[in-house]
Amino acid sequence: MSAPSPAAAPRPRPRLPHWRWRDALWIVLALVAVVALRKGESSYEERDAPLLQTAPAARAVGRNFAVEVGRLKVAQAYLLKGDFSHPEDRTLRSPGVWLSVLAKVEALQRPGYVTAQIRTRDGLVYVASNPNRPKLPGVNLSERALAAGLAENGAWFFELPADKIEGAHLQVYWGNGLPVGGDSLVDIDLGLDKAAARKLVADAKPVLDLRM
Repeated sequence: MSAPSPAAAPRPRPRLPHWRWRDALWIVLALVAVVALRKGESSYEERDAPLLQTAPAARAVGRNFAVEVGRLKVAQAYLLKGDFSHPEDRTLRSPGVWLSVLAKVEALQRPGYVTAQIRTRDGLVYVASNPNRPKLPGVNLSERALAAGLAENGAWFFELPADKIEGAHLQVYWGNGLPVGGDSLVDIDLGLDKAAARKLVADAKPVLDLRM
């Protein structure tokens, strides 16, 4: 008769790491540093936003372009000359009013485009109408290709409610799309206080003749 086998010895339990107060302190310091770095980082919106640059209406200069703002005019509608697609003269109306901004714009270093928008005092943005609204070749500055060093005269046309004119600023930037993050967005105060805005609207013609 064989002797009973001895009981198996219990397996040793894995030893848990022995944390010392110095280790805990280093972890806390590392976490504090990470939080501080993240707070110092700019948000996505800030990194992607253009650089707002205030400038006078006399001559505003941004990256690769310069703009001189001239007269402003408000109209209820435009009378336009017919063309091949619409031979008869036609009246172009807007749900609000038309604000035209005369300007001289120049590409300084290389050819391209300059886009304009109106920013109201409550933060709304109205981009200049496209080249076909109104269709005025040689006048409408929207999407007009600029040659470097050759200034172009014309106007940007905006459709907006009449009560948004007061306090409106003109903003211009390089390119033919949305403002590029990190690029200059030149902001021009048009001087449209309450009195100036009221006069523009009061002087607005029901139909402004733009036939050429």
